[in-house]
This record gives sequence, C-alpha cells and structure tokens, in this order.
Amino acid sequence: MRVPTLEPASEPAPESNAASADVSHPSRRPEWTALVVAAVALVLAFTGEEWGRWWGDVHAWLEPLSAHFAPTIGPGLPLAAAAALLVTAHGPGLAVRLSWRRLLLATWLAGLAWSVGLALIRGWSGIAEPLTNDHEYLVDVPRVDDLTTLIPHFLERVDIRGDEQWVTHVAAHPPLTFLSFLWLDRIGMGGPAWGGVIITVLASTAIVAVLVTLRLLGDESRARIVAPYLALTPLVAWSVVSADGVFMAVAAWGLAVLAAAAVAPSWPRASVLGATAGVILGIGINLSYGLLLAGALALAVLASARSWRPLVPAVVGALVVVGVFAALGFWWVEGQERLVHRYYMGIARNRAYSYWVWANLAIVCFCLGPAGVAALGRAVAGMRHRAVESSAAWWLALGAVVAILAADLSGLSKSEVERIWLPFMLWLVPLAAWLDVRDRRRWLAAQAGWAVVISSVLRFTW
Repeated sequence: MRVPTLEPASEPAPESNAASADVSHPSRRPEWTALVVAAVALVLAFTGEEWGRWWGDVHAWLEPLSAHFAPTIGPGLPLAAAAALLVTAHGPGLAVRLSWRRLLLATWLAGLAWSVGLALIRGWSGIAEPLTNDHEYLVDVPRVDDLTTLIPHFLERVDIRGDEQWVTHVAAHPPLTFLSFLWLDRIGMGGPAWGGVIITVLASTAIVAVLVTLRLLGDESRARIVAPYLALTPLVAWSVVSADGVFMAVAAWGLAVLAAAAVAPSWPRASVLGATAGVILGIGINLSYGLLLAGALALAVLASARSWRPLVPAVVGALVVVGVFAALGFWWVEGQERLVHRYYMGIARNRAYSYWVWANLAIVCFCLGPAGVAALGRAVAGMRHRAVESSAAWWLALGAVVAILAADLSGLSKSEVERIWLPFMLWLVPLAAWLDVRDRRRWLAAQAGWAVVISSVLRFTW
C-alpha cells in the first residue's frame, strides 16, 4: 500500500491553501536521524588522524577531504547569495508554474549563476587556479608535439617511472580527456582560464539532463519539485574545479538519451536512440574509467521505464567507441590495469582501506549537504512502506547508490571522491522530492548556506 504522506506534493496554488491544510504530514524523525548519523560519521572522519592506531595512515590534507583550510571572502559572494535568495524565495513556486522549457532554462541559468558565484568567492582564481595544479592535465600539454602519436603511445607513459611519466590526472584517465585539452590548446583556447570556463559551463548542464531524464520516465511532478534543489546543489563546489564536472554532464546526457530510447514508441526509434546513448556513454568511459559504473544508472533507467529494448543497441554503441580507440592503439582494459598498478605503487599504498571504506561515504554526506542527507533519510523511511519504489527518482537514486558502493568497496577510490563520484552523487539529489512540503524553503536555505560556508572556508585541491 502506498503511503500518501510520502508522496511529493506540488507547491500549493493560492486557491488550494484551504484544501492543503487538511493534508497530513510525515514525521520529521527520518530526516533528523539521517542528519545525526551523518554528523557523527563526519566527526569521526575529520578526526581520522587522531584515531590512526585503529586503521593506520590516512594520508590526506584535511582528512577526509582533499582540501585546505583557507577562509576567504571574494567577489562571487554577492552573486551566490543573490542566486540562493531568489531560488529559495521563488524557486518552488516557479517550478510548478513555468512551462517545461522555461523551467529547464531557468534551472540551468540559476545553477550556472550559483556555481560561478561559489567559484568566484575566491576570485577569478576559483575558476582558473585549479587547473594549474602540478598534477593536472595542462602540465603535460607542452610535452605533446604530434597529436597523431598520442593515443598509440599513451599507455607507455602511464605506469613508468621518471621524467617520461604522465602526471597524475593524465595517467589516471583514458586519453580522450587529455586529448580534449590538447585540442583546445591547438585552437587557441588553451590555458587554465579557458579550461575553467568551459568546464564550468559544460558541467552546469548536468542538472538539466537530470530533469529531462525524470520527465521522460514519467516523473515530471518530482522533476519540478527538485529543480530548485538541483539549481542550488552544493555539488557544484567541486564540479567547477575539475574535469569530473564534465564527466558528470556527459554521463547525465547519455542517461537522458537512454531514457528517450526506453520510452520511444517504435523499435527503430528505440534502437537509434539506444545506440546514440551507448555512444555517449562510451565516450564517457573513455573520459574516465570510473564511468563504467554508470552502467548501474543505465540499468536503473531501463528498469524504471520497464523497457529493455534499448539495452543491446546501447551496449553495441558503447563497444563501437571502445573499438575505435582500440583500433587507434588504446585498449581500455589494459589502460585500467596499468592505472591500478600505478595507483597501488603510489598513494593508494599509503591510504588505509579500513579508514577510507567508510570515510568516503561520510564525504558523500558532506557533499550532498543537509537537504541531501535528510532526503536520504526520508527515502529509507519510505522504502519501509513501499512508498517510493515506483518512482523514476527512486530507481535512479538506487542506481547511484549501487555505483557508489561498488566504487567504494573496490578500493580504487580512497579520498578525492568529492569530485570522482560527482556523476553518481548528482542522482541522489532528486530524493529531495520526498521532503515535507512545509520544509522546502528551509531545506533550500540550509543547502545554500552550507555550500557558501564550505566554499568560503575550504580551498579544494582539485
């Protein structure tokens, strides 16, 4: 039996206020329980070095985050504050009233303003400086003279030692990401400024892809409810400082096209769209090895749509991309194997699995913010009454949880998951649809405040 109080409700119109007064509201206990559990986990994680005798070396700058404590206030604060105030005050109402296309545009513009504002809290360096890190892609750009030789010889420099070795981020990803920065450099858009701007703009489109996916899967009412939460998600604090924000957007749009394939009325259309989705997701896994786990989200899309017609075309499309790179000289499986070897020859050897296997999950709570954590608590409570399982938002969140747990247990994600898991954490945000309608603006305000505080206090290293 479905529990009415756990169903998301639309922002009440003025004429419906009297009727809405009769609606019963769920207990807030699940939200507060989740927040307390997350707070305890974060306290333990942030004091990891003090309890080192339990699990060994933590080996992080500001465990469990890859960040430094560096409080500052910059010119982006007014922009971030204005975006937060407007979305909190008017977002829930506009999300219900706007036409669908205007909602998508408004959500994207609000999210872009929000992300730029947070980044510029540290001034222009908030967008450009992260790509100047000694381990970033741009360091190796001057070392490549001939683009035609990059892919055939890429693997040779992943796990070797000495001056010929790729820097961390180049070696840790398939060649397409590095090749993208090389192309930008060749057309006159190289350097950290251009790179930072392009990453910021592309990453900001991911929230639109989430809304599109939900609507295609028949969950428009929840999509409208969560639009303001997506616009003000704290996740953008990391999406504008690393290429992982682009990976997040590529995966999200691949899933959106897969959703279109799953609900297509005819087999030919479903096949074409499925193959297109596979190509996009195949491009994704050639940008980041970790996006292979987006397969869990892809299965969630198909399960939500109750249609498996696009599965084979999607797999074929992804394999075509992998095959093209293999023909050019890069075999994805060998690249992953070499990366694991390098990882465990380096920093992974100094990071205790017994700490990071749970501290990583505490980081997820940190990144999602108070509303995200509360929404997780509400979703868990809803599962006990089978009040969420038929929702596309629930299926996608389940796929995200599976991907996160698989990455966590693998031991290949020790620290830095605040950026690495962006493509998965994004799909947990729609769980906010189950938060009590009475509390929406308060949770939005809490999200915004949390994001502003952490962006003002912490300088993220990637």
